[in-house]
Amino acid sequence: MYLLNNTSTFHVKSPADTYIYEIVADSKLGDALVSISSDNCLRVLNPLDLNGPPIREIKKVNEEVTCLKFLGESVVATAGRDGLVGLWDLRNGEKVGSVRSEQNAPILSLACLSPNGLAAGTELTNHQATVSIWDTRNLGQTMRQYIESHSDDVTELQFHPSHPSILLSGSTDGLVNIYNTTIEDEEEALHQTINHGSSIHHAGFLNDVDIFALSHDEKLAMHKLVTNTEETVEEPLPVQYGDLRELLGGEYVANVASRPDGGAVVGIGTHSRESFDLIHFNNSPPWTFAPESKVTLVGAHGSEIVRSFCFLDAHQTVLTAGIKKPKVTLYHA
Repeated sequence: MYLLNNTSTFHVKSPADTYIYEIVADSKLGDALVSISSDNCLRVLNPLDLNGPPIREIKKVNEEVTCLKFLGESVVATAGRDGLVGLWDLRNGEKVGSVRSEQNAPILSLACLSPNGLAAGTELTNHQATVSIWDTRNLGQTMRQYIESHSDDVTELQFHPSHPSILLSGSTDGLVNIYNTTIEDEEEALHQTINHGSSIHHAGFLNDVDIFALSHDEKLAMHKLVTNTEETVEEPLPVQYGDLRELLGGEYVANVASRPDGGAVVGIGTHSRESFDLIHFNNSPPWTFAPESKVTLVGAHGSEIVRSFCFLDAHQTVLTAGIKKPKVTLYHA
């Protein structure tokens, strides 16, 4: 087990009781960290000096902002319960594009594919949960729209890491869907459906063929992407890990993040111990946990939830954001 200590912290001082939803760091952003928070602001921070003021602050990016994703060089996308997706140039703070969801439905998930791919998933509105896809060079026209594949809120979206025409969606209806977005007809575009059986919190590709599904009740399963769609080919059975709180210890699971070495990391927190653990998930195969080499972030965010975490590998740092305490924290190896 390895211990990392907090080296710097950014607090949202005003307005009071602001809390941070999500943080994003990307090598293409340089030494910059981007956050969204409950005051509907987007902030660009220096992750190596969190104690200092924000590099840039963009106010009111959405009404009730929900999502933040990196799109391309210096551009990020935000979305909110106002049904609006905004594209923001971090160099000058200007909005460089925007688009609205079908029926102005609240947007709960975003996916971006550099430099021009954008997808949004909505809350169930008027009996419809929608996955919409745009080319950012022509936001006036929806490229694809899937409205029948989910029967409840779309909580997760992700483009395939090496096949840009493949899109994954996850929903509180318990399904993870894989679409071939080159196909317009929704029924034919639905390449694969995974029934996780519980409301999807997070899901995604850990590599070209391995898909994880994590439910709101902290149950994890690993699935294989179907590459042969012939009816005679039987889909591989998933690997079920059950409730990660029971398997690994801890009281909540934040997310599963892929890593450059081909493995992944599971972030799992414990309120009562005021700690947050990063547990290696190795593609042996099969995928197996290595709790003996876990990294513990001492103190974490106290008794509050760590909602988002990310890595700056070039600087050997881990960054976390809290759901209630309005701060971003840096841990250095």
